[in-house]
Amino acid sequence: MSEGLKTSTLQRLTSVLFLLVALLGIAVGLLWKKVTTMEDGGVNVTAQTAELLSVDSLKKYAKELKLNTKQFNACLDNGDFAQRVGDEFAEGSAFGVTGTPGFFVGNAYIAGAYPYEWFQKVIDFQLNGGDWKRPTEDVKILVDKDETNGEIILLDKVPEVGSAPIIGSGDAKLTIIEYSDFECPFCARFHQDTWPLLKQNYIDSGKVKFAYKQYPLNFHPAAQKLAEASLCANEQGKFWEMYDKISEASSKVSAQ
Repeated sequence: MSEGLKTSTLQRLTSVLFLLVALLGIAVGLLWKKVTTMEDGGVNVTAQTAELLSVDSLKKYAKELKLNTKQFNACLDNGDFAQRVGDEFAEGSAFGVTGTPGFFVGNAYIAGAYPYEWFQKVIDFQLNGGDWKRPTEDVKILVDKDETNGEIILLDKVPEVGSAPIIGSGDAKLTIIEYSDFECPFCARFHQDTWPLLKQNYIDSGKVKFAYKQYPLNFHPAAQKLAEASLCANEQGKFWEMYDKISEASSKVSAQ
């Protein structure tokens, strides 16, 4: 190879190397910018979202709801409803709840955050006096024993509402009981996507009454205190307002 050709080849290789180094520098710079943005002020995104479900935030929500904060804070700090949360968890487990959310819609159990259309079919069928042994075409798929397309579980016995918070008319023909975990992302999805339609079309219209029971999963670190906080708010007549506050915060955390 001639000296001139060697020099030319070396120059081309050097140019390519400089280009690669420049591109690598740009990539590192963009990554660093993203990291520093996420950690703006010394608090990373994970910490910021977790803070939304902290005890301090629960006390802030209580203040925003104009609760007696001294009473609420003492209730939460002392674990006044810890035993009740545990009792409701045990009750749910005894009736077959294994995950969240779980819904007893009359004598039909829906396990999971299914779309509103599912609830609509089950509710309408029950309100119209349907017999699950003779399902209509629109609900037949829910009881065809094919779990790949979704399935409901029919029960001879369901939990009683007891002292659970209830929303809806006392004269409603149908009762729904939800067992749920405020830190569960699927529960947050139900609250965001399905709950508003259920409330508007069935609860507010007096057709359905809806009760909530606690089922905090042990691998969700904030779930126990979130459950207790909702019952501390219930003590002051604002369970559903706190339900909305916590569920909205949980939705924000799930979105991250």
